[in-house]
Amino acid sequence: MVGWEFPPHHTGGLGVHCYELCRELTRLGHKVTFLTPFHGPFTPVEGVTFRWPGSDPAVDARLPGTYDFGPGPGPSALAAIDLYNDWIGALPEVAEHDLLHVHDWFGTVGAVRAAHRTRLPLVMTVHSTEYDRSLGHPWAHILAREQTGLDHADRVIAVSRHLGQQLRERYGVPEGKLRVVYNAVRPSPRLARLEHSRSIVLYVGRLAAMKGVDTFLRAAQRVSEHAPGTLFIVAGEGPEYPRLLTLAAHLGISDRVLFLGHVSEEERDLLLASASVFVLPSVVEPFGIAALEAMAAGVPAVVSKTSGVAEIADSVFAVDFWDTEEFASRITELLRYPELRSAMGARAQWTALKEGWAERALQTVQVYGELTGGKGARTR
Repeated sequence: MVGWEFPPHHTGGLGVHCYELCRELTRLGHKVTFLTPFHGPFTPVEGVTFRWPGSDPAVDARLPGTYDFGPGPGPSALAAIDLYNDWIGALPEVAEHDLLHVHDWFGTVGAVRAAHRTRLPLVMTVHSTEYDRSLGHPWAHILAREQTGLDHADRVIAVSRHLGQQLRERYGVPEGKLRVVYNAVRPSPRLARLEHSRSIVLYVGRLAAMKGVDTFLRAAQRVSEHAPGTLFIVAGEGPEYPRLLTLAAHLGISDRVLFLGHVSEEERDLLLASASVFVLPSVVEPFGIAALEAMAAGVPAVVSKTSGVAEIADSVFAVDFWDTEEFASRITELLRYPELRSAMGARAQWTALKEGWAERALQTVQVYGELTGGKGARTR
């Protein structure tokens, strides 16, 4: 498996996906070698071996995370990424495996070289595209690496149908090699509901343009007119932080909006357990694992129609990403009517937890089995 991120150091859903998938694959009896440019430390998973180039990290740990390259990696980042791919392409022990599985664009060039050299089948999972991250203004270098992986992969896994459609239309991925495997969440005892007197409307995620957090703030201004005691929390970090801070001041809601920056997993779970409503206003959202985590905590969610999570949840309010008034109306509705909030939260929790990472791993193994003559579907 070729991946850029793995807990505890990750900036988005890709790192969570890799960790949870590896946990379940090894429980099924499979062994995973995880190729990464960093040397950890990693959250240990029995049955997973981590490999990186040399004795030092191939990439400076201060580099942006998976989703946060802004207009594109600088020259030093590109050189480090090329070294990482050269190492993958020439790594002798790849030949000892049954297949290669690469996540997103970082390792595609190396994974394709390794697959050609060893004649192993190649699977590529796409968590987001450069078109999504750049809001339609893709950086050519990243786009080319995405296309290389998609052209040469024997199977392509998308994390939502909406993303799969984009892969067909913009990248020319044939329907016959495209599969959809959604993300999932794992239940946590820390997600038990915490009751308190103040209403909390929560956003958790990166502060990037594609996330539409400005819509969250504009909706917060309108909700405040009807629910003046509501606290709006923005948890996460990213390049949009200075602009969003300024926008909150301009909207006159600085005293009602709390910017927390980066939060730990324990802190995130505490926020979810305390929230009255969760909001995911993304302009584009290939999946939206944060919304699924909120649902698992029994929190009713208002999400954009572009989010992949809306495909599997009939228990959320889905709104056009640009419709600030509708976001505000739905949030206000949930705050005003506790019976509705409770009913939607309970239904959302059932939806989020009815299928978990075990099911997603089995679906992934089925994809492997298509390429290995069923070998990928066997367990110990």
